[in-house]
Amino acid sequence: MTDWYVPLRKDGAGDVRVVAFPHAGGGPASLATLAPMFPPHVEPWAVNLPGRQARLAEDPRTDLDGLVDDLAAALAAVPRPYALFGYCSGALLAYLVARHAAAVPARLVVGSFAAPDVAVVPRRLHALPSALFWDRLVAAGGIPAELAGHTDLYPALEPALRADFAMLAGYRHAPAAPVDAPVTVLYGRHDRSLTRGALLGWRRHTTTRPALRELNASHWLVDDAPAEVVRVIAEEIGCDSATA
Repeated sequence: MTDWYVPLRKDGAGDVRVVAFPHAGGGPASLATLAPMFPPHVEPWAVNLPGRQARLAEDPRTDLDGLVDDLAAALAAVPRPYALFGYCSGALLAYLVARHAAAVPARLVVGSFAAPDVAVVPRRLHALPSALFWDRLVAAGGIPAELAGHTDLYPALEPALRADFAMLAGYRHAPAAPVDAPVTVLYGRHDRSLTRGALLGWRRHTTTRPALRELNASHWLVDDAPAEVVRVIAEEIGCDSATA
């Protein structure tokens, strides 16, 4: 059976799960730095998509609707209660999965992403030749700065990145009932890619008033302020602050 979700910490003794969805092209390891910072009773998990890391031999998915259906169904195997944390484009995926999951998450936390009905997604990036693909991606700040400098990693990263951007390109927002879960919106104080209106727009997609939490970071919250990300998530799900 495919493991669509994997725990990021070996103790496996948490009372509540936080299931993380990383940025485009990311796998579970891209969020592994957060795992030891969570309190012992919070168990961090991550989505485990094909085409990267342990599932590198599989073709990456580009069918957004089918992937959302598979991920929503697979959440049944994750012990409850759980919250979802989506980061950058992973926020869109987490939101769509929350909409389709049989069990509503205890909380949906989204980071560095505009409300889904106003989010601007790249429509043609995935179709560009390799050199131009990377030029545009780096120029737009579409990957963390430390990755941008490692051109030797580009061939290994490109298939999953390209597939994820192809999936994003196919997204068209369809009106739907608001998610019946509280939503927390994380954003970086120095992120110039998002407007306050775009962040406040999340109130149209939840039955409760969303909480906006500003972090001392750029767009790349997990890289700039991992301890702060964990602390805020732990607070928002009603747990103790993170431990070092």
